[in-house]
Amino acid sequence: MEEKMTYYVDINSGDVTPEAVQNHSPSFRILATQGEVEELKLMFEQNEADARSTMKQAQFPLRKDYNSPENELYDESMRQIFGKIFELGDEEAKRHIAENGILESKYNPELREDIENLK
Repeated sequence: MEEKMTYYVDINSGDVTPEAVQNHSPSFRILATQGEVEELKLMFEQNEADARSTMKQAQFPLRKDYNSPENELYDESMRQIFGKIFELGDEEAKRHIAENGILESKYNPELREDIENLK
């Protein structure tokens, strides 16, 4: 069984490092095995690909297709990343994610439909 070690996840860059990064980017401390770190890095790579696919839509500013498949893929990859961080994170990371409702829309079945439609 792999040993869990402390890592720091930088949301903006997608970096997962053993040392805390001193910048203004949101970062989280996690306790993970090397395999879990690799899984998280793959999630960030997929998220980057999903982000690039949304750029095509941005080329057409008058298009109001907020629920496009590209946007949905990007949103889902972000939910997966934050879900993994919540799973592996320390108490501060879990509290931040929970308090800010980052995973609510996906995991809260009681979210009002009128609020969901605003997204």
